Amino acid sequence: MSIQIPKSIPGSYDIGKIRQVKAVTDGLVHQTYELDTTTGKYILQHLHPVLASDAIGQDFLAVTRYLEEQNFPSPKMILTKKGTMLAHDGKEVWRLQTKLSGQTVHILNHVRMARECGEIYAKFHRVMDGFPYTFKSKKILHETEKVYDAFVKVVKKGGKVAEVDEVEEMVEFLRRELPKYFLPSTLPMRVIHGDPKISNILFDAKGHAKAIIDLDTCNRRPLLVELGDAFRSWCGGAEDDPHNTFNLSIFRAAWAGYKKGAGDMMTKRELQYVPKAIGTITLELAARFLTDYFNDTYFGWDSSRYPSRRAHNLARARGQIAEFRDYQKKMPVIKSIIGVEK
Repeated sequence: MSIQIPKSIPGSYDIGKIRQVKAVTDGLVHQTYELDTTTGKYILQHLHPVLASDAIGQDFLAVTRYLEEQNFPSPKMILTKKGTMLAHDGKEVWRLQTKLSGQTVHILNHVRMARECGEIYAKFHRVMDGFPYTFKSKKILHETEKVYDAFVKVVKKGGKVAEVDEVEEMVEFLRRELPKYFLPSTLPMRVIHGDPKISNILFDAKGHAKAIIDLDTCNRRPLLVELGDAFRSWCGGAEDDPHNTFNLSIFRAAWAGYKKGAGDMMTKRELQYVPKAIGTITLELAARFLTDYFNDTYFGWDSSRYPSRRAHNLARARGQIAEFRDYQKKMPVIKSIIGVEK
């Protein structure tokens, strides 16, 4: 990623002199940069248009301030010199926040770290259960039925993609399987993070989870979609691995950590749907990747490994379907770990 920050953007903030700028390539959506300045280290993000609204900015500010009040480690939004949440350069929108210390990982290989992941997300959910705030953003993640409808429409339209035949088998698989995994519409609504992938957890040098970052997708949704996404992410390998699998050892440890941290927060009905929710979100993400395969507008992509966004999205969709197939085979063990009916 080339360093392309308009000069007007750093000047919008009272952060002293910039000593170094480093591109951060972890994210799939925003373009992110680490700034080392005379007043400290910051994370500057060039926001994707879909997530660049004032409403999301208000939510981000409210969430981070509440977490700070509750002594839960989180980044702090830095307001501009004018007191605004976002900085603008023409149509481009930017946001600045403090940088938390810690390390990120992209594949979860250690059961002790998996338990840490479960515990810190349980703590986050318990803390946010008391959040006295009405979210302003209408950008809601994990609305599976809407994701499926958008997927079906874009497939029907076809777009300008010449390789439709290449994805036909995956398209038919998702059309057949995803509706089977829709979750009930009557589940309790709770504050969730929205994107609990492993790289959004910061670890210390000893592997202890110490913070959760990327808090601009928080909203009220069923807890099940969060847990489904978390276990999909933590227990799978690389998203674009065509031989992706679901790691039961990692799941057992992560669930033990979450159960310990959550206590009696979850209802029996929520607990019953945890196994199914993993499949729900795994297939939902495969549908999102295939939708962007046709639209070619949303997800970031690795140009060092793929010739195009479409090629990367195609590989990601394959990887998610591979993980789902393996998860299906292991469903009896997953249910046994959670302690629900087989």
